[in-house]
Amino acid sequence: MNRIVVWLYVGVTVSNRATYYARCALAITEEITLLIADDSEEMRETLKTLLTFNENIRVVGEAADGKQAFDKVGELNPNLVLMDINMGVMGESDGLWATEQISMHFPQTGVIIISVQEESDYMRSAMSAGARDYLVKPFDSDELFKTIEAVAEREKVKWENLPQGVTPKASSGTGRVFSIFSPKGGVGKSVICANLAVEVRKRTHKRVLIVDLDLQFGDIALLLNVAPKSTIAHIAEQSQQNMDADFLETHISDSASGVRVLAAPLKPEYAEVVTPQTIQDVLETAKTLYDYIFIDTVPSFGPEVLTALDVSDEIFLIVAPDFLALKNVTLGMAVLDTLNYPPDKVHLVLSRSQSLSSVKRKDVERGLQRKVVAEIPSDGEVVVGSVNRGQPLVMSHPSTAVAKAFAELASIIVGEGVEEEEDEEGSGKGIFGGIFGKR
Repeated sequence: MNRIVVWLYVGVTVSNRATYYARCALAITEEITLLIADDSEEMRETLKTLLTFNENIRVVGEAADGKQAFDKVGELNPNLVLMDINMGVMGESDGLWATEQISMHFPQTGVIIISVQEESDYMRSAMSAGARDYLVKPFDSDELFKTIEAVAEREKVKWENLPQGVTPKASSGTGRVFSIFSPKGGVGKSVICANLAVEVRKRTHKRVLIVDLDLQFGDIALLLNVAPKSTIAHIAEQSQQNMDADFLETHISDSASGVRVLAAPLKPEYAEVVTPQTIQDVLETAKTLYDYIFIDTVPSFGPEVLTALDVSDEIFLIVAPDFLALKNVTLGMAVLDTLNYPPDKVHLVLSRSQSLSSVKRKDVERGLQRKVVAEIPSDGEVVVGSVNRGQPLVMSHPSTAVAKAFAELASIIVGEGVEEEEDEEGSGKGIFGGIFGKR
């Protein structure tokens, strides 16, 4: 009997990914094998009883703590683990420890965390450890089945059409790809992406493309005053076995700045048709057509964003100078480390610096133990005005401090690459030492 292979993206090293892509590409949904890990025997029995009502799911084992769960996964090779987040004491009995170990050593097995805690901090910790989804107790059978089947279906759709041996990094193109990313919303990613792309276009006069991967609420078209007739959703709906340059170009829109735009879907519900495979095909084809490709992303480690980050040559991690943003960036950097991205691929950009009550750059660097490569000053009047006019501020207000900051970052991009200075103070201590010192 064929089984679905639920592949856990977080935790697979670059060198090992091709093997797992191939395994997932051949998977067909008929049965999902499941391991239950919970320190409550009553909860384990309840879950087993609920799962007997779904003929597509078979419970193959159970564990009373994280260490047992890790050992059982090695013995039974289940497709999924339902993992209680808090089991016994911290350490080898804890669900987060087990999730992290499973993600590293058995990436073919996906973990769904179950917990009585619904706070966002717990959910982020679960994602950082490698969990694929998160269920809050108590839940009914419908919610349980939908979560399990949704994880399985997303992975099946993502990989079933991927040719064996193909990895997301493979490309015959020469264009450079830059992802603008942050694990927290509201830090100015879209404004930075648009203005940076336009400034690079001004400096080089080469072909520059922005791909808007905020699939539900993308703003790039608005920021560049573009009225797209086609979007990435249209590409997904008309997907071809082998996407070619002519096909892609018919869906890309022009802007007055000279930067071209592949717009996000016009309605949020159309986001569902865009798969990681679509994004993979778009970016690989774009690299053969454009010199610089900028990607505007959402604050998520979903499969679409992970695909973009994998293909990217450089990732600009945007951080605002406040405690909430710093906390989220710390968690995000931990996930990027788990994904085995080289440190020199990820670069910190400080957004809205010099604003009132903002955290200082040197404290951000100490807290995150990483140098800031660029600092975008706060200028609400100029930024809001440019957004309302649909004209990038590097064109409308080139002499302002914020525009000059974009120019400096663009000069790094069009030069020999991003270079980070050595941290002279480098202790990781200071105002954030106790909060962000351990990653």
